[in-house]
This record gives sequence, structure tokens and C-alpha cells, in this order.
Amino acid sequence: MDTEDWPAFLADYQAALEEFERVTETLTLLLVDRTSTPEDFRGVFEAEANARDRVILTRIRLVNAWRETQPGFDLPTTLDAPPTRYAAK
Repeated sequence: MDTEDWPAFLADYQAALEEFERVTETLTLLLVDRTSTPEDFRGVFEAEANARDRVILTRIRLVNAWRETQPGFDLPTTLDAPPTRYAAK
């Protein structure tokens, strides 16, 4: 991965986030509008899912590139969860 191209990774992530916000706003307006019909929603749910996936993927790429440039910095892959009352004893 080319970790030197930070502006491009960040620009991709920001563009994905802006698209997600735009689609989510459209969906929210349709949900609030009591006159919306099923036809009004055609494609909006799928567009929101695609935009959400793009945000996740571009953020992962950005964070992975950052991690590769940080010598000695290792994020844990799992977090220790606090015990619950249902944990085996």
C-alpha cells in the first residue's frame, strides 16, 4: 500500500462520508414526509447501504496506511471485555 499518499486517502474518506450524509439526509426526509410512497424509496436504501460500505472501506484503508507509518505502534486486535453476570465461572 502506498502510505505516502495521505491527501488522496483522506480525500477519498471525506468524499465517501459526504456522500453518506447526503443519502442519509434524503432518506430521513422521505421517512419524515408522510406523503412518501414506496416508489419514492426506490434505490435510496440501496444507495445508503453502498455509501455506508464505502465509508467503512475508505476509513479502513486510511487507518491501515496510518498504522503502517507508525513504527512501534501496535493497536490490539481485540479488546478485553469486562466480565458480565452471564460469564462462566
